[in-house]
Amino acid sequence: MAVAATDNSKQPLTEQIYARLHDDILRARLLPGQTVLEAELAAQFGVSKTPVREALRLLVHEGWVLVLPRKGYLIRPLGLDDLREVFQLREMLEPGFAGEAAWRSARRLDDVETVRQAVAAQRSARDDLDAALASAASFHIRIAAMGGNARAARIIENLVHEVTRLHYLMPNLESHINSKEELDAHDTITDAIEQGSQREAFRAMRDHLRATDRILVEVFGVPRRVARA
Repeated sequence: MAVAATDNSKQPLTEQIYARLHDDILRARLLPGQTVLEAELAAQFGVSKTPVREALRLLVHEGWVLVLPRKGYLIRPLGLDDLREVFQLREMLEPGFAGEAAWRSARRLDDVETVRQAVAAQRSARDDLDAALASAASFHIRIAAMGGNARAARIIENLVHEVTRLHYLMPNLESHINSKEELDAHDTITDAIEQGSQREAFRAMRDHLRATDRILVEVFGVPRRVARA
């Protein structure tokens, strides 16, 4: 499972390992509350501990991993308070970004088309959870990027990834990502952006986030996947 043997890209080794670990966290292969060790990861990836340590530092900086002094690293736990914080931040930011995207839409038709393509990809994914979640995340990230604020887009990307992780942790959520309500909401937001309606884009995004928040909170109490021994 060595990184160098499976990845032919010219991406630096630290970035390759970071990408693999980040993906493992999002897809719940590394579970909240699970401890990981530099030496074990280095052996798993077939590399020295140095790029593993550097990759873990990046994940610590982004809040995905916590340092356990003299013990290793902890995949950051995910609780109901975390979920509430995520959606509180998203509701503070994303409706405004949707309104900004609507204001810019006439000058950025190609960007509007990429948003619409993300919705189409989500709709066509159906039984492919990975593709559906990636498309849904892309939808929100692209709208934030249309606002012209790169820092804001990175913040939204991190928050959206928190919700992606929750879908992998909660099997009961799998039907939500391609539900009629989810897809209709994305269509409504996209239509408002394309029409240049700032107020409607703001309102539609706000209502969509509130509805999604309610659904996720309702199912959060069901048993989650158990960490592997």
